Amino acid sequence: MDYEIRPTSRNELRLYAKLFRSICGFSEDEPIDPIFLLERLPDLEDFEDVGYVVVYNDALPVDVPAQCALSENGYLIQIKESVYNDARLKKAGGPRMHVMHEIMHVYLDKLGFTPIYSRRLTSDVPPYRQLEWAVKAITGETMMPYEATKEMSEKEMMETYGVSEMAAEKRKTY
Repeated sequence: MDYEIRPTSRNELRLYAKLFRSICGFSEDEPIDPIFLLERLPDLEDFEDVGYVVVYNDALPVDVPAQCALSENGYLIQIKESVYNDARLKKAGGPRMHVMHEIMHVYLDKLGFTPIYSRRLTSDVPPYRQLEWAVKAITGETMMPYEATKEMSEKEMMETYGVSEMAAEKRKTY
């Protein structure tokens, strides 16, 4: 199950990732610390309505490391305590990607990538119209800028950008 959104492409999302880096004051190739960014978001124009809270690990389902929802004051990102701490301490790339993933949910929503329908079976919807596909794609594009990483090995991407092996492997496929 996923939400259907307007069509997009990896190239379009790559451009939006560059724009996001610019809006947030990051160069086109420097690593981004998602925890630093998360704490700074409310100070950025157009992101004043984004907040976050660290929750007990059992406050979210086992398979949900973090989530984003609309609240009465804007967007609220909830992050499991273990995920937040691992991302903060840069222990592993996965938690850092989970935090950035939730930030990208906010960004895409603000860009108008809002659900067209309620949840639908993903088998009915091509990937380029699936919200989760778009969020995963732009998260990778933001964390590992294409131009800076296209000649890097997976290990170099992991070391330079603090991403998971899975994310680095995925980057090498496109």
